[in-house]
Amino acid sequence: MIVVPLGIASATPTITRHLPSVALWREGSIFLFDAGENAQMRLLQAGLKRSKIDTIFISHLDIDHISGLVGLLATFQLQRREKSLRFVGPKGLKEYIEWHIQFSKLEVGYALDFIELDEGFEHAVVVDEEEYTVEARPLKHSIFCIGYRFEEKDKPGKVDADKASELGITEDEQFKALKAGETIILADGTQVKPHDIVGHPRPGDSFAYITDTEYCPEAVKLATNANILYHEATFGENLEDKAAMNGHSTASDAARVATEAQAKLLVIGHFSARYTNPFVLLKEAREKFFPTWLATELRPIFTDPAHEKGIVQAKVVLKELNDKDDKKSYSKGPHKGKSGFRPRKKRMGEDRGQRRDGGSYRSRGGYDGPKRDDSRSDRGGSMDRSQSSGSREHKPITPRPRYDDYDRF
Repeated sequence: MIVVPLGIASATPTITRHLPSVALWREGSIFLFDAGENAQMRLLQAGLKRSKIDTIFISHLDIDHISGLVGLLATFQLQRREKSLRFVGPKGLKEYIEWHIQFSKLEVGYALDFIELDEGFEHAVVVDEEEYTVEARPLKHSIFCIGYRFEEKDKPGKVDADKASELGITEDEQFKALKAGETIILADGTQVKPHDIVGHPRPGDSFAYITDTEYCPEAVKLATNANILYHEATFGENLEDKAAMNGHSTASDAARVATEAQAKLLVIGHFSARYTNPFVLLKEAREKFFPTWLATELRPIFTDPAHEKGIVQAKVVLKELNDKDDKKSYSKGPHKGKSGFRPRKKRMGEDRGQRRDGGSYRSRGGYDGPKRDDSRSDRGGSMDRSQSSGSREHKPITPRPRYDDYDRF
């Protein structure tokens, strides 16, 4: 399984954070958790095919979590989608989608299947397929909100190839039967039982999606032993009163859930726009649960890095620019693009392009030695810029406009 954050903002997007949405890739299928504004574009930019979306899970009906749904449905229609699309969410989701389809006169040529949960439910297995299940539990938000746990079913144990060869087991059907827990009979009448050749079942991977909630026991249940726990961290501890008032979690709350659930990895997201530096939240979470990561839009999180790296690759890089970065990254000169470059400090009596002894650095020819011109104005040997033949006049830096680094639509 590969988890890809598409939008990590809370209610208000920023220049580098989009509204909430997380994609889960598994065996070529994509499962979308919430669909904030611009979710379908973020899928493209993440290197994920929209046509591969199997199910969309909606946590609640706040507009920042569902504003990207209708555009996505329209794109499916333009792509002539034929496969049915499954929705899971709170009661009212079907009415919301059908009203927008009718209002916009969108002709949907594929089936829409809805699984809606009523407020007051305690636990439900909303999806039960051959290889995985998805369960849902209610969370504690200002409105009815649902958390999800996507879990693979246990995988068959590995076959002892050497022992199989000794017994004369060579046919694929025999291996399949043994992995399925069936006893097979060989040509000589020998019975081979599954435990004779197949190892113990391997537990499947799991992913918990918990957002827009205060701390609650249901969140811990969803996250129990999860390989990846994606949990909101809208505020820091200094705003825990505001978090409780609005039905949200702090970074410490997310860490508490991860600790009690014994999750393997905590990924925090859904940051308030007030936090321009989310590492403040990361520090708070790591003080209570060290294996914590910051959700980064379009950056994949792997459950099996050795085999999954390279499957999902982002198509764009999003970078927030400030005045210093503009000048460092986009100015002309030998350090173009090196945002970490720090200009050399001038010493007393030294002008641009000159050394302390009066010599100058030529742009191509290098140091031309100390100057002995009597026109030096002070003992430091500094020369008027117009008289320095060795230094080339630099043009003023013109930073690239901020909008020029936005995602290309």
